Formats: sequence, C-alpha cells, structure tokens
Amino acid sequence: MVSKTLFTVTGSGQSTDGIARAIAISQEAGCHLAVLVIGISIPASATAYGAVPADTWSEERERGRAAAADKAAAIEAMIAEAGISGDVASYYCDEGQIPDIVGMRARYTDLGLYMPTQDQDKQLADKALGGFVYQSARPFLVVPDGVSVSLKPKRVMIAWNGTREAASAVYDALGMLDETTDVRVVIVDPLASEFDQGEEPGSDIAAYLARHGASVTVDLLPSAGRNVADVLIQHATDISADMIVAGAYGHSRLREFLFGGATRDLLASSGFPIFMAH
Repeated sequence: MVSKTLFTVTGSGQSTDGIARAIAISQEAGCHLAVLVIGISIPASATAYGAVPADTWSEERERGRAAAADKAAAIEAMIAEAGISGDVASYYCDEGQIPDIVGMRARYTDLGLYMPTQDQDKQLADKALGGFVYQSARPFLVVPDGVSVSLKPKRVMIAWNGTREAASAVYDALGMLDETTDVRVVIVDPLASEFDQGEEPGSDIAAYLARHGASVTVDLLPSAGRNVADVLIQHATDISADMIVAGAYGHSRLREFLFGGATRDLLASSGFPIFMAH
C-alpha cells in the first residue's frame, strides 16, 4: 500500500527536532502527517515520603496537560508553516496507557514514524514502540537520529528468514518499491528445507517480488560466528542500502515490551532507516 497518512509520537517535554524530520518526510512524499503529543502523568504517590498532597498532585496534572496542549499548538504551527496536511492530538495519561493510545491512533494511519532524538524520554519511547508493534496493526519506520530517509528508496535490503513477521514487513513495504531499482533479499545462514526457507532459500520471495515488478537479487551470507545483526548492517553498508526491511520480533510480558535479540541488536547498531512490521 502507498502511504497516504504518516503517524509519529513525541513527548510534551521533547524538542521538535523529530517532528521537523517527520514534516520533511511528509513533504517529500506528499503525505498527511498525524502527530500525537503525550505527557506522562505523575502517580498519586510519587515520593519516598508518601503520597503527594492532593492539591499539589492536581496542580501538577494541570501543568502537565497544559504543557502537552502547548506543544501540540507549537507543532500545529510548524505543520501550517510547512504547508502540509496534518493534525495534532495531545494526551496526558498514565505510563501504562501509552501503548494502547499509540495503537489506537495509529490504526487510522498507514505508516508509523519512530524518530529517536537525543532528548527523548526513554520511558515514553519504549512504551510508544510497544504500541507500534503490538497495538497498531500497522507497519512503522525507525529513523535513527541524523539519518536521512526517503519513502521512495532506490536500493532496499530485505532481511529475510521466512517467518510471518518478515512476510508481513515485505507485504507492507510493497508500496515503496515502485521506484526501487535494486532489491536485495538477504538471508544469513540459510536453511534449505521444504518446511523452512525452501529447497532454494530466497527463491520463493524473490519470485513473489519479481511479480510485483521488483528487480531482485538474493544474497546468501554466512554468519561465521558473528552476530546476525552485525552481518546485516555490514552488508547494508557494503551495498549502500537506502533502507532495511525486517520483521519486528518481540515478546510482551505483563505489559512490558521486549525485542527479541536479533531485532534489538539491529536497532541498536543501525545507521539505516528500518521498515518493520510485526
């Protein structure tokens, strides 16, 4: 699907650097940009000395709501100045509500933009990422700070392993491949098996992509004892990839969000935009 609406999340106390980058992406792609501003409310017993006095707690919450509303107004002004279509919503909520709110808002959009910044609230960022993965039912694009991205990439690297998550990511990314001149399907330590990656690993997904008009090359790489994410990142560097497409592998425990090892390492070490789906 070609993305018509992009979606991103920011904190009420963050700078607007990530929003400026999201606006630039929306301008380049001609997309509507939906922005969610979140302020995290303080719990009623926020100190080691017992509960916060009711008046103090109420005043703090009002300040938090005002800060989220002010940031939303500032972002609305940025969107208007950029001349793009957009909308901004603000929420002041408990930390545990963040994944549900992010997921709810994302369902009315096509592609999430996860835009890490130097001053981001890690608490908010982790919860928002959980919302993108588990609650949104939408793909999302992770754009590391300082990394440029286009929704019309020329060279795309697909990290393929035959799983449901990888298949979802490839399907969701098809709308971006119309102008791609080089699609690399990369398999690390391929397993030739009828019930795994096929007798010729990579051939099935390559044929599928070719029927969509993609120019596909399959690269089979040995890990040679190295971390899989390191192998993928090195190969993306070697071929000058504009974007990596990968499945998002994670586990949800007691409303906490944890990435699986390969996905976590890929995100931690990547200097590339990563298109993901769960």
